[in-house]
Amino acid sequence: MMRPARPEVLAPAGDRAALEAAVRGGADAVYFGLRGGAAAAPSPLNARARAANFDAAELGETMRFLHAHGVKGYVTLNTLVFDEELPAAQAAIEACAAAGADAIIVQDLGLMRLARALAPGLPIHASTQMTCTDAAGVALARELGAARVILARELSLDDIAAIRRATDVELEVFVHGALCIAYSGQCLTSEAIGGRSANRGACAQACRLPYRLVVDGALHDLGDAAYLLSPEDLDATDVIPDLIALGVASVKIEGRLKGPEYVGATARLYRAAIDAALGEGGGPSAADREAALQAFSRGSGPGFLRGVDHQRLVDGRTCDHRGVEVGEARGVSRRRGHEVVVVRATRPLARGEGILVEGGFAGEGEIGGRIWGLWRDGREVERAPAGGDVEVWLGPERRLSDGRRGARGLRGRRVFRTSDPAALRGIREALERDPRRVAIDVRLEGRVGERPRLSAVTEGGVSAAVEVDAPLARAERSPLDEAALRRQLDRLGDTPFTLRGVALSLGDTGAGQGAAEQATAGQGAAEQEAAGQPATPVVLPPSAINRARRALVAALLEASHRVHPRARVSVGELLAEAVPPAGEPPPGGLFVLCRNVEQARAALEAGASGVYLDFLEMVGLGAAARELSAAGAFVAVAPPRIRKPGEEKIDRYLRSLGPAAILVRSLGALLDASPDTPRIGDFSLNVTNKLAAREVLSRGLIAFTPSFDLDAAQLVSLLESPFGPFAEVVVHHPMPLFHMEHCVIAATLSAGKDHRTCGRPCEQHALSLRDRAGMDHPLEADVGCRNTVFHAAAQSAAHLVPKLAKSGVRRFRVELVREDARGTRRVVDAYRRLLAGEVAPAEVARGLRAEGSYGVVRGSLRVLQA
Repeated sequence: MMRPARPEVLAPAGDRAALEAAVRGGADAVYFGLRGGAAAAPSPLNARARAANFDAAELGETMRFLHAHGVKGYVTLNTLVFDEELPAAQAAIEACAAAGADAIIVQDLGLMRLARALAPGLPIHASTQMTCTDAAGVALARELGAARVILARELSLDDIAAIRRATDVELEVFVHGALCIAYSGQCLTSEAIGGRSANRGACAQACRLPYRLVVDGALHDLGDAAYLLSPEDLDATDVIPDLIALGVASVKIEGRLKGPEYVGATARLYRAAIDAALGEGGGPSAADREAALQAFSRGSGPGFLRGVDHQRLVDGRTCDHRGVEVGEARGVSRRRGHEVVVVRATRPLARGEGILVEGGFAGEGEIGGRIWGLWRDGREVERAPAGGDVEVWLGPERRLSDGRRGARGLRGRRVFRTSDPAALRGIREALERDPRRVAIDVRLEGRVGERPRLSAVTEGGVSAAVEVDAPLARAERSPLDEAALRRQLDRLGDTPFTLRGVALSLGDTGAGQGAAEQATAGQGAAEQEAAGQPATPVVLPPSAINRARRALVAALLEASHRVHPRARVSVGELLAEAVPPAGEPPPGGLFVLCRNVEQARAALEAGASGVYLDFLEMVGLGAAARELSAAGAFVAVAPPRIRKPGEEKIDRYLRSLGPAAILVRSLGALLDASPDTPRIGDFSLNVTNKLAAREVLSRGLIAFTPSFDLDAAQLVSLLESPFGPFAEVVVHHPMPLFHMEHCVIAATLSAGKDHRTCGRPCEQHALSLRDRAGMDHPLEADVGCRNTVFHAAAQSAAHLVPKLAKSGVRRFRVELVREDARGTRRVVDAYRRLLAGEVAPAEVARGLRAEGSYGVVRGSLRVLQA
């Protein structure tokens, strides 16, 4: 039976300290972003803009450091890119190639095209931002040039197994760190609310804010659960054996905004877990795991890897780091005139540690601080063991009771250790004490009277050789043997290497011997070499061996590093070639995406050119399609935005309805061409530049929908080109903010963990999430039980319609969510009249704003440069 391959441990690095901690912690590879220099652009071209990141000008030195330690370096260029940023993207790609980066991590389809053209030998890893959720999506990423695909974090082990059976491309899986509630690449919340796009590295973490649940128009009491979209962190240490069995190439740790202690502790944790799974060690200890969780945790679990569990994923009381749970508050008492918290301790506590006593709704009444004093059994102590009650003083500034709440206000609350200075010191000391080194096997070979050859091979397969600058001589006494050579070579000091094996292949010159005698001598030499002794006693000056050792180390360091050749092509040349495929653009008109048949009928009555049926739960979809098609209407259909293994049957069902067109919403669906059904790419394909537009249109689409990450000026710029007639622009819609595997409806209105046990409350109630500003954002479930939170206010591009039409755009779309028939007719009539030139854009906006519950906003389309 073949032994499973060892997956790499891939660690994050937001700065140099974290990168060095990853190396010392045993990471096989590190991923990081660039700043400044070649990456200078409105976007840093990586999805962690807030991290310190790495200077592009020093990238070569960073890569040499990593390669010297046998570690790979992957550069994140994983944001969407606008046309005006493509020159900066070219500079960043060329810098990565010149510096010898082992791969770039990419989201943007146009950037993938650019990287293939500029540096064909530079490997590309398809980012999790590409939302690869099925085998077809992985296959398309491979066709686009990806050597590895980083799978969506919402996949289960069964999903990964299904993808693994269908492809031999390398797969990378997140195993630790923060979980986004929304599918990566499909979250538009930050863009819609604050103009800070998650697809551009500037996530505002709106998922970590408090929300109230509104059910059928009334607030629903959930007790202290406020953070309804804030999931627990991922900890997949227990799942490592399963991932190894599936042949996963890389296990990835999230955390480019985390410190070096977190990075080092988690790298050590997963290296130990992999060693144990492969039978090479005892595995991580409970202390190893606790150290990693203490460094940062919001609570932890396997995420979606063990399958969906809506009751576990979101606790509702946690939005930020809490560390490790250490007990329960029992009330308040007094010591030396100070109020102290009485804690029923389940873990040891020590003076100087940070603790947090959780509060009520959205943290109300939360208490936290450093431990100034500890009392156990009435006696002050420096450290209190687990078990029993401990009195904790949080300093003179912490008031614990207000006279009304008293002890009852704290009783029963969970207590967490938020920081442990001793544990952090322990992590740092462990990384310093036992840094990872690259094992090398060294061989000395030669004949008497000749300069021998000293060669080495690293555990990673890198090899180098040098010639010793002195000849071998016959030994009169103290001949060179393996032990003596090892003593000379083992002086590797501060180099990244450690000596593992030493071999000698030394012999006589063979002068005066016949062929038979030489063969006999050679046989004897081999036997003696196997015993660690040279065939002929020889000697070599120790100084010569030392010089050769230093030269060999330098040669190994040089051999460990490689660069990628660059092609003589420019962004300008590629953009000149980026034109729509030959063929007529599709017919124009105003199209309306409807969620039920009443909306569809009303839209057609109001003069829509056609409708898309996007019935989220697909109930009644077939009957509606047949009814409207029989009436002569243009009827297209929209599948779910996410497609997991086994869900291809939904697409087949939709095609069986004979629609006039089908929306393509995922990479997998983009690969699955249907010769009989026209296809239109939706916004979820994330097209933000001409290279990406060309890429998706070349896959047989008749039109594409520009990304919602474009602002007004960028949208117009993209479409003032030959691509204008092939674009379908969404001019009115409630922005789909979060699109997530987690079902808030099941989590809050049932005790079921998935669709089989939840009782389907989504079919009985209308739900919304109320934010801190009092806006109610509709919450809807689709046929896969995935939830979408839509913005309460519709975004309107009415002010752009004349300019877009002048640019050649002929297809415009309105998207609805909960509008009734009257509201549908009002919205559709307003835009129909705008397209006909009967009303001005300002009049449309005023009319819709006056009648809508929250009116309309410009949202991401608020910027327009003259």
